[in-house]
This record gives sequence, structure tokens and C-alpha cells, in this order.
Amino acid sequence: MSTNLETRITKLEKTLRFYRIIFSSIGITAIVFLGSSFANKNNSVPDKISAKAFEVVDDNGKVLINLSAYNGNGAITTYDKTGNYLVDIVSNTSGFGNINIYDGKGKPTLQLYNVKGGGGAISIKNKDNKNALFLGLMTSGAGHISLNNAQGNSLLWLGETTENNGDMKLYNSAGKMIGRFSATNVSDGSFELFNNTGNRMGYIATDVNGNGSFTAFDKSGTRIGRVPQ
Repeated sequence: MSTNLETRITKLEKTLRFYRIIFSSIGITAIVFLGSSFANKNNSVPDKISAKAFEVVDDNGKVLINLSAYNGNGAITTYDKTGNYLVDIVSNTSGFGNINIYDGKGKPTLQLYNVKGGGGAISIKNKDNKNALFLGLMTSGAGHISLNNAQGNSLLWLGETTENNGDMKLYNSAGKMIGRFSATNVSDGSFELFNNTGNRMGYIATDVNGNGSFTAFDKSGTRIGRVPQ
């Protein structure tokens, strides 16, 4: 009787050890599986992040980059560590794209934008926010360049005539045109001189026969002579 009891106890102990091994294996497998699942989840990269706005900030919470909406369209703005504009990519009220580059003090120094009627333009500004150089389009679609002084008054203008010929205008510091190198309505070359009040003083061009001619004017712009007559 005692021997049978000992035998049964021994068998029971072996059975319990077997089940402990099985359950321990299952538990370890489950822990490894769950751990790897969390690791894969943490290391995965989402295909898309959707939000109405997104900001990148520094260690002090200052916004350095802002992605949001402006005029109903997307916009990207970057800032320096003090919060001043650096680069602004936005749209204007017409829905065209604009790029503004700032001097770090809130003043734009370079602007790339679209002009009325279509086409691009570039404006380079001085420290006083005056256009120093402008590259844009005329209403005809031809390009033109405007070079200005520190006050924003035009010094040099390059474009085209109504006959689609080249046109160059020279101005004084007050913005008055003092010289023009252009073309006649028959596409011959012409050169004009003006006084500081804007009145024409001299005109060199060709006559109806294609010969050279010079016309002189008084200070009020009234013609006083021509060579040849």
C-alpha cells in the first residue's frame, strides 16, 4: 500500500513538471511575441500624417517652421530663434504662389511672385523695403527690367515698344527720363535726350527715306531745328 502511494506521488510529480515546462514555454513565447510586436510598432514609419497645421519648435518652444493654410492654400513659414520671418512660401489673394525671403528683422529682401495676367516676377529690395531691382513682364508678355535708386525711383528701364522692338530708358535721381534708346515705328534705331524737367532736347533717328536726321528742341520742348531740313 505504501509502495503504491509513493509510485502515484512520483508519477504526479513528473506530470506536474511536464505541465510546468509546457506553460512556461507558452508564457515565454507570448512575452517574446508581444515584445516584438511593440518593437515593430515603435519602429514603423507611417505612410502619411494628416493635420491642419504642423510646427517645428526648438528646445525652448520657439516655432522655427510652420506648415498651415493661408488664403485657403498651403503655406510654409520659417523663423529665426527670436521669431522673425526668414522664408515665407504662401499664395496671394489670387491664388498664385509667392516666395518671400526676409532679412531676419521682418523686412522682405527678395520676392518671387506672379503678376496680373500671368507670368512671374522677381523683386530685390533694399534695407528700406524699396525696390532696387525688378524683373517682370509687360502686359504684352515681354520681359522688362527696372533698376532703381535707393529711394525707389527708376534709373534704368529695359523693355519693348508697342511694335515689339527693344526699348531702353535712362532716368535721373528724381525719376525724370533723360535719355531713351529705342526704335521708330518702322523699326529703325532712334535716340532721344531730355532735360531735367522731362522735355525732349534732341532726337536722332532716320527720315522717311531711311537717312539719318537730328532734331533739336528748346528747354520747353518746342522744336527749333532739324538736320537735314
